Amino acid sequence: MGVFEMKVRNILQTGLFLLATWAIHAPASAQIEIELSPASRMALGVETATVSLIEASEGVTASAMVIAPNGALQAAASPFDGVMVDTLATPGAEVKAGDPVAVIYSAAYADGSAELEARRLTMAHMAHLAERSDELFKLGLRSEQETDEAHHDAISARLAYEALRTQLQYVQRGAQPGQFILTAPAAGILTHVAPATGEMIGAGAPVASILTSNIFWARAQLAERHAAALKTGASVTIDHLSEQGRIVFIDPEIDSETRSLDVVVELPSEQNWRLGAMLTLTFETVPGDGALLVPAKAVVRIGGVETVFVETKTGFHAMPVEVVSRSRQDALVRGELAPGDKVAITGLAALKNIASGV
Repeated sequence: MGVFEMKVRNILQTGLFLLATWAIHAPASAQIEIELSPASRMALGVETATVSLIEASEGVTASAMVIAPNGALQAAASPFDGVMVDTLATPGAEVKAGDPVAVIYSAAYADGSAELEARRLTMAHMAHLAERSDELFKLGLRSEQETDEAHHDAISARLAYEALRTQLQYVQRGAQPGQFILTAPAAGILTHVAPATGEMIGAGAPVASILTSNIFWARAQLAERHAAALKTGASVTIDHLSEQGRIVFIDPEIDSETRSLDVVVELPSEQNWRLGAMLTLTFETVPGDGALLVPAKAVVRIGGVETVFVETKTGFHAMPVEVVSRSRQDALVRGELAPGDKVAITGLAALKNIASGV
């Protein structure tokens, strides 16, 4: 065995002896400060990294689903109970407002159409009576109360007609008795049509959905502890794309069961997105006052407390920290750290055993 090998062996033996001596004789309450000689440190393989101060970092990664922005999905709904006869548009097709979407059979359609015509006639009749009442009032042949009542009846008839007309505004007469054509309420991309031919449809049930916007969002759920480090408008990295998204809103309420909150991101328009697609989002976290950046592997748990080992002149100090956010590479922490401090990133198992009194 050469001289160099002998020296390395002696250093390792010395380090292991000091570690065993510390673990046996040091009381648990005194193991906050860990004294290590350069030889022991080398034997344990302890290396360090520098604590840094930053304004923002890629702090947390989460899965997300592509969704439509609020108000961007409009439903074409059947105003009557009925049966799907045929679909006239395919999901993915571009439609204009008023384009046929589906053919539906409903026994109530004929009654609805007749009711609409009856309300139109009633509205016209009441409007004529109101005008006539105004003329008779001027001649002194009608009282003011009678004239007000005539106007009230005319307004009520008009509102009843307009309500039913609005309900039937996306309905056209079909080719067969009892059939009607449901049309698109807005221009956009048809996302789906349901139910299938021959299936029942309830009154007010959506038959087709139309995406009216070329903007897409993604919704992710993040743990409660990340809430303080997220800011509306902050940049978000999407998978491995060069284009970034941005946070549009953060749910102010924490889910009581999952202890998580929803974060919605606007996706870059340069990409082709599909509703329901799954993405991986990496959020830029804004640490706030007192938060510092350390390697994620520098943080260990001792007795349920997040801890880092800070280098001192004589060894290391086990320092509790608050983890603001954590990604695969980095962690944002708060504690009695300062930029420029050095924290252990290897040999942590041995340091943790010493600090725990094992």
